Amino acid sequence: MPSSFKRFFVTYARILKLAYQIHPGLLILMTVSNAAWGLTNLPVLYINKALIDLVISSVGHPNTQVILKSVATLIIIRTLIEAFRSFLTRVNSNASYSFGSLMNDRISLLLGEKLNSLDVPIVESADFQDKYAKIESQANQRVWGMLSTLSEFPNAITTIISGVIPILQFNPLISLAVLIISFPDAIVSAKLAKLEYEERDKRRRLYRVLGRLNWLVTSVQQFYENKVLGNIRYVSQKMSSFQNDIFRNDSGMRTRRVKWRTLVEIPSWFLAAGLNFYFFLLAIIGKISLGTAQMLYQSSQTFSSGIGTLMNNVATVYEHYLFVSDYNWFMDLKSELQTGTLSFPVPFSGRIEFDHVWFKYDTSPDWILKDINFSINSRDNIALVGENGAGKTTLLKLLLGFYRPQQGEVRVGGKNVLDYVLNDYWTNLAVLNQDFHIYPFSGRESIAYYDLSRVNDLEAIRATAKKAKIDDFISSLPHGYDTPLAKDLDGVDPSGGQRQRIAIARALFKKSQIMILDEPTSNIDPKAEEEIFASIINETRDKILILVSHRFSTVRRADKILVLENGELVEQGTHPELVKQKGLYAKLFSLQAKSYQ
Repeated sequence: MPSSFKRFFVTYARILKLAYQIHPGLLILMTVSNAAWGLTNLPVLYINKALIDLVISSVGHPNTQVILKSVATLIIIRTLIEAFRSFLTRVNSNASYSFGSLMNDRISLLLGEKLNSLDVPIVESADFQDKYAKIESQANQRVWGMLSTLSEFPNAITTIISGVIPILQFNPLISLAVLIISFPDAIVSAKLAKLEYEERDKRRRLYRVLGRLNWLVTSVQQFYENKVLGNIRYVSQKMSSFQNDIFRNDSGMRTRRVKWRTLVEIPSWFLAAGLNFYFFLLAIIGKISLGTAQMLYQSSQTFSSGIGTLMNNVATVYEHYLFVSDYNWFMDLKSELQTGTLSFPVPFSGRIEFDHVWFKYDTSPDWILKDINFSINSRDNIALVGENGAGKTTLLKLLLGFYRPQQGEVRVGGKNVLDYVLNDYWTNLAVLNQDFHIYPFSGRESIAYYDLSRVNDLEAIRATAKKAKIDDFISSLPHGYDTPLAKDLDGVDPSGGQRQRIAIARALFKKSQIMILDEPTSNIDPKAEEEIFASIINETRDKILILVSHRFSTVRRADKILVLENGELVEQGTHPELVKQKGLYAKLFSLQAKSYQ
């Protein structure tokens, strides 16, 4: 079997397995109802033949009552069949709608789960993000499109069977001619589908940029900034330019599809006209009855329609398959950073060591970190200082085990950080990133989000909220700690400072061994910052605290300060020691101190 066919059937089997797991009953119902609908074509063909022949043969018959009774019986049977077909259509439509909703929901969950299981290096790559943007926007549509089209195959097959039986009985060569004429349409459709996929794939980055621009214009989060800046016209013009480019390309593809599909259908039009003339000619010369001529013509049309539907379904499935193959590529991605086997020691009493670490990203021409060498003792609180781009965030990514350094080693408790079971390691960390989120949950859930096993321990949650100076705000809300922290969910939108205090409470609430805080108090006033940081130091006295901050009023209280510049560790020591050195730290501290004078 050619590899392309093998990949197709592997993909189909995978999608079918997923569909069966979601709801086997609906899947079977769709398949059976489609097959039954197609089979009803056959009795309708014979009933129509019988009606025509009966009427013609009964012209001038003296006993019209008997004839009318027979005609009425045939019409009633045909009406019942049509009613049954209508019922099957409604059943299939309802099943398809329900199954499509379930499928879309499941795909969304699978995408989210898979994305969050991947390594940071994979997700941060531009190529991945281009592909993922396409997968995220089209996976639901394409997976369901492939499955729903495949579920229509039984209808096409049973329609073919219904149409071909009378033709085979009359002349098998006619069915062969219809079959041969139908193949070019399927071949052209498949080639067009592949060509269109390749053309759209070349523009995947353009689609991603357009998506971001669309978010700028339509997102409520950008509303206030857009109002003040008045830049919507500029963004809209860029969007319009991209949209026009996409429209021109898509329009060209549609025009090409119409032209080629029309050309390959011309032979089938001539064949249909020829068969129509041939059957009725036979009826005129008395070779067959008029009812038989009508039945044979309808049979050839039914057979041709079934073949056309089958071929179109094959082409449609192939088109969806090309996109679904991207989904399968995504779902088959494997972690490149192999997790270790060691459990993280609890309680932790070891050290954190960066042993001559060098690191750069795959896309970086230069080193991001250069020969970083330092150690953090158990129960130390450390501050990382440096201007933007100095390497602070990258250093934290190495400590978190997101990347492996090209040279040197990052050790925690004497073991390489990647020797630990990473999920177990992360469980013992409390990390507050600079771009943290306030989730659309209640105040209680928002604070307990890092340790949801204690989400119902309101006493512990309130105690932590008090340490972050946010208890008064949450308690004053209409439903207290059960109030949603989102205005659009009938709750309240916290201010920037309140959001940051909630995030700090979230980090404090987690029972961690190591706490990492990236700019934890940037939106908090100096007085509250002093109180909160004192609380943080008190709460982390039995663990390692790593603080990244540009606020020297916070940094100066750390046991040790590490100063980074252009990826190098240029200074380290306490605040008084670094001020005396009159190096980079003293310069930055002096500049910030002047702004308060």
